Amino acid sequence: MGFIDRQPSIAPRLMTPSDYIWLAALGCAERGPITIEDVGLAVEALAGPLWSPTGQVVFDTVEALVEHGHLSCPPGEEKLSLTGSGRRRLLDLLTQPVPAPLSAFGQAGLRLKLAFLDVLPPILRRHQINGIIHAYECEMAARASRCAAWPFNGPLGRKWLDHHMDGLEDGLALLRRMAREEEPKLG
Repeated sequence: MGFIDRQPSIAPRLMTPSDYIWLAALGCAERGPITIEDVGLAVEALAGPLWSPTGQVVFDTVEALVEHGHLSCPPGEEKLSLTGSGRRRLLDLLTQPVPAPLSAFGQAGLRLKLAFLDVLPPILRRHQINGIIHAYECEMAARASRCAAWPFNGPLGRKWLDHHMDGLEDGLALLRRMAREEEPKLG
């Protein structure tokens, strides 16, 4: 167990693919009753072309959420609702770090996480955004040093990597703006 702003955190590990689906399902259910199809559409829309689990994986994962008591479905109903246990699990998922945030899989996780980060209290939301910023900065620094030292990279490859780094810097600037926007909410 770790601590976030002197509060216990039960998020000691990096997010996994099933965590991404749990996050999408619980985050959508936080906004209102959902169907399994809604979860699949949310993952597809939010993660985009970066990551797309099969429909069966989404179905099995949502069934597991019901079995764990995180989602409930009243008899005769088609829509799933978030339970208190599900809300606690959602908050836990939102505080878990995303693996390799600059990789395609990490970007899918960031998109899902940022889509539902507004449900956290402002201080935790800001802390999570700052954590993402730090992970971005570390990974970008490591990537830039590796790219400059890679002798097999020709001029076209270098231009493409520079273009990619420009996009990452734009993403980092947006994250910094998001963090600044949270500041007034803390006071």
